[in-house]
Order: sequence, then C-alpha cells, then structure tokens
Amino acid sequence: MIASTGTEPKLESYLARVRVALRGLPEPEIDDILRELRSHVEELAGKEGAGVEAALQSLGDPLDLAQTYRSDNQMVRAQCSGSPLIILQGLRSASRGTLGRVSLTALYVLGYFGMGTLWAAALEKLVAPSRGGLWYTPGDFSSITLVVGGNPPAGARELLGWWLVPIALLGGWGVKYASDRIAQRWIGRYRRSKESKDLEARTQIGPNT
Repeated sequence: MIASTGTEPKLESYLARVRVALRGLPEPEIDDILRELRSHVEELAGKEGAGVEAALQSLGDPLDLAQTYRSDNQMVRAQCSGSPLIILQGLRSASRGTLGRVSLTALYVLGYFGMGTLWAAALEKLVAPSRGGLWYTPGDFSSITLVVGGNPPAGARELLGWWLVPIALLGGWGVKYASDRIAQRWIGRYRRSKESKDLEARTQIGPNT
C-alpha cells in the first residue's frame, strides 16, 4: 500500500477515489498506478508555479481516469493472450465509438466462425466420409461446396478426399492465428496512438487552470 503523506488532502482524496474505482485489478498494479499518478501530479504542481488543484483538474474526473486505466489493462492483457474472450475485451476498449466496437467485434467473430467451419468440416469427414467433403458438379467449378452437416449435391464429385482433414485442420488454425494477430496489432496501434495523445494532454495545463 502507498503511505499517505497527509500534506495534500485533495491529492489523497483524489487518489483514494481512483483506488476504489480500480477495485478488481491486482493490488500491486493499483499501487503502481497510484504511484505514477502521485508523481505526475507533483511534477505538474511544480510546473510554472501551478498548484495541486490545477494538476488534478488537468487529469479529469477520477472515475473516468480509472476507467481509462482499466481499458488499458484489458488491452495489455489482450496483446499477450491467446484467449479469444480476453482479446474480445481488448477490442471493445480499442475503439472510441460504438460503431467501431461492433465492427471490430464482428470481424473477429467472423474469423472464428471460419475456423469453426473448417474444423467442423474435418470432423464431418471423419464421422461421415460419404457426406463430408469439398464437392463440385463436373463441368461447373462454380458449384464447389464445402458440405458440413448435410448431403452433397446430386451428381457431385469430391475434390480432396481424405486430404480435406489435414487441410481443414491447418486452415482453421491459420484463420485463428491470423484473426488473433490482426486483432492484437490493431489493439497495439490504438494503444500507442492513445498513449501519445494522453501524454501530450497531461503535460499541458490550460491557461485558465
């Protein structure tokens, strides 16, 4: 825990509200955040004679600031995780608007749908080899159909045979890998952009403060 100096009641009150809003994060991480904020406020307070109150005003509402740290925590975890649920949480934070969050989530889920379809096709081939597979109607390659959970078209022929199993398994893994990496790169780009803007904003105290 971070000891209170008692010299700046407004600073201690602000940090206490941030701590409460950060509940649920690991305690050492909360302490690091508060230590960083204390140092930042003290630095701003001594800049050109500005006081602690002006420095705190430059940080904004403590609840909003805590939510920013929560979002950043989710994005950091998403960049290091292979869990689709954690990556989805990170994607929700890596957008400024509802439309962006919905679009990113939909694209990521679509990638996993593709993975599931390919793996289901491999399983279908193993369970029902006479039905599962990649089929086409002779003379019409536009009729190529991946059959999962159904029957092939009448008169259709199979293209890959048992090769479908390893190809579908590897293809599904490739789709998953690509979906995760693209999502994590997007999150990383958003974090770097946001950190750059936040740093610029926090190093300036408005002329009216």
